Amino acid sequence: MVRQAMETRPVARVEDGRKVLRVGGVIQSVEVDERYTADVWDAMLPRRRPASALILGLGGGSIAKLMTRRWGPLPIIGVERDPAIVWLARHEFGLDQLDHLTIETADAFAWMRTCGRAFGAICVDLYVGGKLSHGTLGAAFLRDVRRALEPEGEMTFNLWRSAYLDDQIRRIATYFRIEALDQVDGNRVVHATPAPGGR
Repeated sequence: MVRQAMETRPVARVEDGRKVLRVGGVIQSVEVDERYTADVWDAMLPRRRPASALILGLGGGSIAKLMTRRWGPLPIIGVERDPAIVWLARHEFGLDQLDHLTIETADAFAWMRTCGRAFGAICVDLYVGGKLSHGTLGAAFLRDVRRALEPEGEMTFNLWRSAYLDDQIRRIATYFRIEALDQVDGNRVVHATPAPGGR
């Protein structure tokens, strides 16, 4: 039991010359600096500059930093439920230096239920270790995300290639219009806009 707890706690360390955030042995974020090379987090960016963005599953802040690198400062809210990850994001990955980023230490599902504003982009990257968080593809959560997305906004959704992938994409398509599917190694990133008249 102690060994399992040690393996699942978040850690930041340098591997092959780059700083990474690992949870449960799985890389969740990487430092975006001069050594950064394109990865799945680039695919998570919307296709055009949003007026504001929401990142569900902030992790170490790779997406927030890439948005800032591409478009400059824009209002971003990052939601991350694990206080240990938030501490690492602030102190090891430098997120405290991004004045335009607001970090909410909260459960994404509960936070979305009470979200009273809309965003130009919503990035959904809700993994614990290598597993998609339970409820991420549930109807209630998908409705909450659609409600919080501006009519012309774009949602990106990180999925892992598996036997369930087609069903997962169908669930998303119930509430959103799928615009593109990007494949990066074992990940499939869904780009979608609000479906007209969706449930």
